[in-house]
Amino acid sequence: MKNITHGLVKLETILTSGLMVGVVIFVFVAAVMRWVGAPLSWSVEFAQLLFVWVIFLGANKALREGKHIGVDFITSRLPEKISNLIAIVMNILMISFLAFVGYHGILLSIENSVRLINNLPFSYSFVTIAVPVGAALMIITLLINTSKLIKKQFA
Repeated sequence: MKNITHGLVKLETILTSGLMVGVVIFVFVAAVMRWVGAPLSWSVEFAQLLFVWVIFLGANKALREGKHIGVDFITSRLPEKISNLIAIVMNILMISFLAFVGYHGILLSIENSVRLINNLPFSYSFVTIAVPVGAALMIITLLINTSKLIKKQFA
């Protein structure tokens, strides 16, 4: 199981890095082509599509690595058992919020399936589906973190 998880984390890192490189390349190419007088009308929209995916995949990576901004001024001063209990409750609240966001992201993706991205022959749902995918990944990360906290709490 750990090998599968490690492989998926590595795949997510490679995918996120590749998408970010793609964003930079498409924006650079668009700027150069505009400068030479032959603008590519589709490159900015495509870069935006990639950037949305970078945001949601990167949010999961930051969550997994504990790099999101947090205010632990009070909880860091509490006993470990109480601090863990608060973290468990916060994770459950975040899971609930992400489930809400994911559900509405699916509805939005279905609604946008007939809408096309400007200057591209792709459905806009390629952009909006990043919301439920990112929410699902973050829910999985939070479930893993919460199970570790629960084991630690009752050990």
